[in-house]
Amino acid sequence: MLTASCHCGAVSIEVARRPRSLTQCTCSICRRYGALWYYCTRHSAHVRARRGATIPYSWNDRTIVFHHCSTCGCVTHYTGTRRAKRDRIAVNARMLAPADIANARIRTFDGADTWKYLD
Repeated sequence: MLTASCHCGAVSIEVARRPRSLTQCTCSICRRYGALWYYCTRHSAHVRARRGATIPYSWNDRTIVFHHCSTCGCVTHYTGTRRAKRDRIAVNARMLAPADIANARIRTFDGADTWKYLD
């Protein structure tokens, strides 16, 4: 079990294993967040935080909700809102220790234009 946490430690996320691949998305919001997304299910990633420790943010078509730590502001994860993606959680892998993601393949997803992986 690996633990990712925000800067202040108020939000932590336990993940079952090291990621094999991570996604950097080029959409306008992910690009600004600078996140590397580790896609998990809600069964393999567990958010540990007190009630109110995260602030949700959703935009545009409201299909995903980004969560930020209410204390330090770190983007911790996002969750899906549509029925097909409700079981999915994307953990910001930049909250994991560098050694935990060192061997992961980084894929670029063109969320700004084609909605396809560029590799």
